[in-house]
Amino acid sequence: MALYKKIKFGPEFERLPLKKLFVYSFVINLITILLGLLAKLILPPEIPLFYGLPQTSEQLAKSIFIILPATTALLLTLVNAILSINIGGAYLKKTLAFTSIAISLLALIGTFKIIFLVGSI
Repeated sequence: MALYKKIKFGPEFERLPLKKLFVYSFVINLITILLGLLAKLILPPEIPLFYGLPQTSEQLAKSIFIILPATTALLLTLVNAILSINIGGAYLKKTLAFTSIAISLLALIGTFKIIFLVGSI
């Protein structure tokens, strides 16, 4: 029983609503970044990352940028967590938590779609 101890964070983390959603979001983003770095081994030197641009070489980016969606989602999750701690409304706090998990899942899906599209799997 002494082997398992509950991890204690600062008082700010304790005020965070829906803590598990923020933790899941961070974990999803970190796993996506790690898988993106591992997938770099099977990806070609350039990948189509910027789909909003015209269908030319402007869409292409170096394969290391496969971690860009997850890194952006991780930063947005961090900003949402900080805002959620400092904002008073419960509804807005829950909205920020659910937005963080949604952004993380969309970054995960986008990263995997690119990997399976151009990777040699």
